[in-house]
Parts: sequence; structure tokens; C-alpha cells
Amino acid sequence: MAADTTTHSHPTTTSEPRDAAEDIRVALHRLSSSAPEEFFNIANDLRALGCDDAAVPFYEKAIEAGVPEATYNLALLHHERGRTETARSGFVAASEAGDAKGAFMAAQIFEACGDDDRAALHYARALELPETPVRLARVLRRIGLAQEADDIVAESAAMSWESAVEHALRDATPVAEGLTHLDHHWSRGETRVAVTLALLLEEDGRADDAEAVLLVAAEAGDVQALTNLGTHWRDNGDLEAARRAWVDAALRGDALAQRLLEQHPA
Repeated sequence: MAADTTTHSHPTTTSEPRDAAEDIRVALHRLSSSAPEEFFNIANDLRALGCDDAAVPFYEKAIEAGVPEATYNLALLHHERGRTETARSGFVAASEAGDAKGAFMAAQIFEACGDDDRAALHYARALELPETPVRLARVLRRIGLAQEADDIVAESAAMSWESAVEHALRDATPVAEGLTHLDHHWSRGETRVAVTLALLLEEDGRADDAEAVLLVAAEAGDVQALTNLGTHWRDNGDLEAARRAWVDAALRGDALAQRLLEQHPA
């Protein structure tokens, strides 16, 4: 007898997403793979298709098979679906396994819950990420470790543009040192240091360089730089140009630019 090759556009039975995921989980327990990363890849593909519930068992199988990234990705899925407690457990597990991204996310959740001690623990495991040092410093200050916080910011100023900005703005940091760190990031295309860099250039008597930095950043879409550029022009006697900059910045939602326009009516 010939095999039945009839195709069906719909399944003969329907299941709730959770039941379907359990069916997949049971089926996966019968499988083994010499390439366990394939379970991880299938889970990622299912997520890309919007099938989050179906992806969960594949992530679980990948975790069971020892794929390190799977723990973080599954925790991220739970986080995006609003399952905060489950996500936190997953991020903690990823953190304990040495995953910096997992550590960072665990720290973010603990910080949001007001648990600064555990937030600091996990941020410390994620220091290789450039966005981590200033956040670790923030929680360290709250638990009374201000000097340790300052040291972390100073030590990471070459790696993190946020650390460079915070370190440069400290009263104890010489202007020349702050400029060195900020220029390091600016020369690599990081326009978010522009406002602080311009401020220090002004302090160093280099007003033309400060204006040039703000112009470049404003043209790259930095609204704060645009507002500060307007203030620079006002301070140099060109209120008309200043107002044009503030109008543009205010239209992009900058509250300071709106206040400056109100203070300097046409």
C-alpha cells in the first residue's frame, strides 16, 4: 500500500501553548545530539518566528547539554514575558556560570528591587562590559563604599565612556586628565562624551575646539549637544543662532532647550 502523502493545513487537535510546550519537552527527552548547540539554534529560530513558548523546551535541552549561552537566552525570554522571578533565577545561574551579560541582568533586577548588596555582587561579575562600572559605582555609594566606587570609575575610564564622563566631572580630577580620557573615546567616534568634553575644553581655554565638538555631535543627532551649542552661541553674543539651535532641540523633546527659549523670547 502506498504511503499516505496527504498534507493538512491545520493540526487535527489543538493544545494550549503550555501543553504544546510540554509535548515538545517530552519529545526532546527522547532525543540526543552530537551537536547540542543545534537545540540552542532551534530555540533562537523559534523566538525569531515569535514562538516563545515553543522555544523554552529547546533552551532547556540546550542547557541540559551544556550550552553556556542558553541559560542567559532563556532567562531573557522569561524577562521579556514579564516572568521576573523566573528570569532572575536564570540570570543568577548565568552569572554564577561566568556569563557577564547574565550577571549584568541579574544585577539590574536586584538593583530595581532595592537589593544593593546582591546587585553589587553581580555587577562585579560583569565588569568586562563597558556599561557596568558606573552602575556598580552607583550601588557601592549607596552601601557606603564611596572610595571603592571612585576607584572603579577611575580604573575603567579608558574602557567606558560613561566612566570617562563621570571621572572627568569629579572635582579631584585634573582637567588635563579628564580631557585625555574623553578624547580617547571621542577619537573612536563616541559622540556621547561631547557635552562633557566641550565643557572641559572651555575650562582649558579652547572655546573654538569646544564649539567644533558640539557641532559634530549635534550633526550626529545628539540633542543635548545641540542645546549646549545654542548656549555656547548665546554666551558669545549670537542669540539668533542660539534660538535656532534651541528651537530644533525643543522640537526633538529637549526640556532644557524649551526652558531656554522661554527665558530668551524672540
